[in-house]
Amino acid sequence: MNKSKVIAAAMGEIPFDRVIRNIKFINLMTKEIYDSEIGIIDGRIGHINQPGEKSLSGKEVYDAQGRYAAPGLIDTHVHIESSMMTPVNMARAILIHGTTTIACDPHEIANVLGIEGVQYIIDASRDIPLMVYVLAPSCVPSVVGLETAGAAFNKEEIARIMEMERVIGLGEVMDFPGVIHQSERMMSILETAKKYTRFLQGHAPNLVGRELSAYLASGVGSCHETNFSEEARYKLRAGMTLECRESSIAQNIKAIAPVLKECQYPPNATLCTDDREPDDLLNDGHLDHIIRRAIEEGIPPLEAIKMATYNAARLIDIPDIGLLKPGNLANIILLDSLEHFSVNEVFAKGNLVARAGILVNEISRQEFAVEKRNTLILKTKPTAENFKIPSSYPTAKIPIISFNPQMPIITDLEEIELPVKDGFIDISGRDDLSILAVFERHGVNGNHSVCFVKGLGLTHGAIASTVSHDCHNLMVLGRNIPDMLQAVDVLCQSGGGYVCIADGRVEALLELPIAGLLSEKPAQEVAAETAKLKQKITEFGMVGNFPALLLLVTFALPVIPNVRLTDHGLVNVNTQALIPLQ
Repeated sequence: MNKSKVIAAAMGEIPFDRVIRNIKFINLMTKEIYDSEIGIIDGRIGHINQPGEKSLSGKEVYDAQGRYAAPGLIDTHVHIESSMMTPVNMARAILIHGTTTIACDPHEIANVLGIEGVQYIIDASRDIPLMVYVLAPSCVPSVVGLETAGAAFNKEEIARIMEMERVIGLGEVMDFPGVIHQSERMMSILETAKKYTRFLQGHAPNLVGRELSAYLASGVGSCHETNFSEEARYKLRAGMTLECRESSIAQNIKAIAPVLKECQYPPNATLCTDDREPDDLLNDGHLDHIIRRAIEEGIPPLEAIKMATYNAARLIDIPDIGLLKPGNLANIILLDSLEHFSVNEVFAKGNLVARAGILVNEISRQEFAVEKRNTLILKTKPTAENFKIPSSYPTAKIPIISFNPQMPIITDLEEIELPVKDGFIDISGRDDLSILAVFERHGVNGNHSVCFVKGLGLTHGAIASTVSHDCHNLMVLGRNIPDMLQAVDVLCQSGGGYVCIADGRVEALLELPIAGLLSEKPAQEVAAETAKLKQKITEFGMVGNFPALLLLVTFALPVIPNVRLTDHGLVNVNTQALIPLQ
């Protein structure tokens, strides 16, 4: 930043590089809207006219045609990998919606490639209009001893990552039991991170009371996993920052909005997308969609904007964004409407990057060696027996995962009795049961596990994925074992992704060859393939409102209540213990 030029332009000694005229300026501090102009120089704001001041002069004048001017939007918690696109392609997809800054936690790719994966996200997002800040993944794996990842991060790895460029904080601390019970690993990770940053991001579903206090006392300050109104109220009162989420998996604005209104829109509330799939980005938008949802739930537009800008910048501790004021970066969006929050122009560091939903200039993309590596490494080829549960008894009473389409993110533990045929538990007479299997795919130990899931509604076929939070092992779900075996073969050949198989036919395939998580294709192509996958999953009989692929693959995530399946076996998330099948 050349301060002398900004000061000189503010004083009228030199012209601005660009003046945006004819705007309705949204003042988030005074809650006013008034006619104004913004003078920009060296990518920063030099002056913003207040009513009655004379017009600004600049080398270039941009006529905003009476649109509303607001700060560029800031996503405080997002996983680039959930878009299934490279950082450049994700930037192309979200800049047009007014998002100019993200704080991303690359723990998905870190679970596959370790520090190399974090470095890839940093390298692949360098010198693009989207400001990409990175958080050091705190939980690789998410729960030690209950799943196998391609890497393991301890305090040494956290220290190395914190030294990298654009790393501003510690990523979501999912192992909240490890924090509140002061495990040596989590305490050392937190203490290491606090040497570099004040921003320790949390993940604490349903956590309240003394346990929440213990979590906050560790230095963790935020949470994007708040699903219920009472939970939101408790966390706000305790001083925790709510990163109010509206993702492809979980929509929380409806439950949180009434509490925000009660509390008169407190400063400890931001907005985040967490996990957003490409077809949702194209059809609904990014943070602009969340702001529209907030407005629909009765939050005033200026309060919703403030959550996604000023409050967000305070949380991630980046002082020169989130507010349009002299000296700050000129990340500016122009809106056609406040109520409908329709973004027209987007300026990033003073440069016009998007207009009317189209990028003004193409964003160049580099290629990296890691993008060509096949990371789907199975130590042994799966057989039909890997999808069966043996038993030496005439009948067997076993624990299963129970799926509730009314609350799909939360799974329950149930015990049922089933017949045994030819030495294996037989579900042929149970249309309500599906087979779920997880295979370690990093070439570490060859683990595999299997269980049954009740209530999914699958009638036939198989679905397989290497997107399997958070260790991203190979997950296969289905009713037909030959189809499940074929699904494994297809993904092994493509290097990862999603596939739907029915009666020996590939019904839908999304190839994700980069770490088994990302595609090189642009959003439009990935979105079309994603939409086809969702259509086929529905045709396979999946019940309820089940739009998100990402919801499906959380069956292997042992930090979301109440029971999950990892490559180690069935996990009781609440006790962090393995559940014997028999």
